[in-house]
Amino acid sequence: PWAWMIKQTGREYEAHKSEARERIRRLSQSSRDISPIPKPTRPRVRKKARDDFRYFCDKYLPATFTLPWSPDHLKVIAKIEKAVLGGGLFALAMPRGSGKTTLCESAAMWAILYGHGRFVCLIGSSEEAAALMLDSIKAELETNELLAASFPEVCYPIQRLDGIVHRANGQIFKGQRTFISWTSKEIVLPSIPGSVASSAIVKCAGITGRIRGLKFKRPDGEAVRPDIVIIDDPQTDESAQSPSQCRTRESVLA
Repeated sequence: PWAWMIKQTGREYEAHKSEARERIRRLSQSSRDISPIPKPTRPRVRKKARDDFRYFCDKYLPATFTLPWSPDHLKVIAKIEKAVLGGGLFALAMPRGSGKTTLCESAAMWAILYGHGRFVCLIGSSEEAAALMLDSIKAELETNELLAASFPEVCYPIQRLDGIVHRANGQIFKGQRTFISWTSKEIVLPSIPGSVASSAIVKCAGITGRIRGLKFKRPDGEAVRPDIVIIDDPQTDESAQSPSQCRTRESVLA
């Protein structure tokens, strides 16, 4: 009967829609799945740079550090290396233009790529100043071919975003979300099985902003707090001329 034919056609139409939805879902998932990740190259360089900050800067950031190291730079590098690997607290003054901000940024990258730190906090005189440091780190992780070759488990998922932040929420690896975050105030490295850098976070903040009580919950449910804090130029020209602002900033640091 005519009514029976309509009912059968309706069923076929629903089945067709279901198949179409499943096909679209599979296509969407395949476009979001970043597996397989390329194999790392230069394993000897990567291994040697693990505990040698100067070697890391020389081998992975040659376009940044183009001049020979001065004795003072080597002292700074040794201080940073000691603090990152074994813990420590130190303050260091360097002339403007001598590369202290660049060394701070490089130290943050070195720490998270090798798992020396799981939560690095960058603190500047303002949130905007700290955000500029974070932007520099993001640019290196996204475009540095030497880092990409040695650390594909970190850089390849970042490159697959193609600069589109909204893709981060949907990115998956072998069917599982990577939980990568790529915002103006923080980056969370992709969660990749076997990677020592999985879910490492770099967050920026201004020294007069909300920096107390910072914490981050990893995809596995563990709550972590900053284990490496890098403070670059905590003073502004205005605050340096104000005894009360100096005392406030010293109190925050303490």
